Amino acid sequence: MKEGIVIATVFIVCFWVGLLLLLSGSIHGHGLAGHLHTGGGDSGGPGFLPILPLMVFVTVWGGTGYVLTRFSGMQLLAVVLICTLVALLPGILLYTVLARVMTRYDSSMSELDYEPAGQLGYISVAAEDGAVGEMKYVLHGTMRSIGVRAEAGQQLMRGDRVIIVRADKGIAAVTLFEREIGQN
Repeated sequence: MKEGIVIATVFIVCFWVGLLLLLSGSIHGHGLAGHLHTGGGDSGGPGFLPILPLMVFVTVWGGTGYVLTRFSGMQLLAVVLICTLVALLPGILLYTVLARVMTRYDSSMSELDYEPAGQLGYISVAAEDGAVGEMKYVLHGTMRSIGVRAEAGQQLMRGDRVIIVRADKGIAAVTLFEREIGQN
């Protein structure tokens, strides 16, 4: 008899702790956003365990386990298996929904997305024969500028359209793409 009371107490404590955490999360607003990281590094996908499905699992597991131990007379192993299966369903369902919602519009950028090589732009400050000038280009909808060095014998005039070949320490090596007609 004492064993049944202890087990029922464990289940009811899990239920109330899970329920209080769910309510606390909804009041303070951290239930949906919070997550536990599992594993190292950035895998680029839903590599997290949201706290909300975990709290739902604990709440349903505790509630189901309490009801089954209190009113069914089933063996402890059967109760634990049944309440685990019952609690996994809403936990997994909620995790799936959250993973889809949270990653649907995820457009995380890598370092390569900031690489200026290959960008087309125009010279805004002229440079010739080893001097440094400036070019402007658009990267992800934002106008950016970078210093350009004219190679020996090269003349980069204002308005010339150029392509960045490589960038090193904030200075770009460029190649002429198109020169405006009518320049002197």
